[in-house]
Amino acid sequence: MVTAPTATLLTDVSAGRLDLAVVRHPAVLHGLSAGPVTLLPTWLLEPDRAEAAQRDAAHLARGLPYAVRPRAESPAAHDLFLDTIAGRGRRVETVVVSDERAGLALVAAGQAVLVTADESLTADGVSRRPTTSPALPLRLRVVWDARRLAAAHAAAAAEALVGALASAHRPGAGAAR
Repeated sequence: MVTAPTATLLTDVSAGRLDLAVVRHPAVLHGLSAGPVTLLPTWLLEPDRAEAAQRDAAHLARGLPYAVRPRAESPAAHDLFLDTIAGRGRRVETVVVSDERAGLALVAAGQAVLVTADESLTADGVSRRPTTSPALPLRLRVVWDARRLAAAHAAAAAEALVGALASAHRPGAGAAR
């Protein structure tokens, strides 16, 4: 099992280095087969308003940038995320981070906000609320190369992975993990 950006995973599946991968959606699949899109809930992590107001009220008033991963990791999903936020009529500013922990550090320092599907990601001085306006679900799907992997096996594996992803994010599932 490997963890890598969507672009890398798609290349590895196409080249036969991986049998299948779970990638962010949307993505350009270049002839790969794909299972259904699974939507996972996300939360907005932001500086605790009371603590942030004490630190820098002017900075809070003008809005904070979104901490995001590099666009090259998943261009289409990255663009959809920013377009969805911009649909609220707000100018979207971003700061690129290496991973969600780096984004969390910026949030805790009062320098950014972060959208995450990781329900365990937290720190002192950081508040969490569901992303509902707009909804910003994490969109995932399983991909494989049907020329290399028998469609029946790939479909069964994709169904099992989708079920595992969805069940891990059901209310109350945290205790069962």
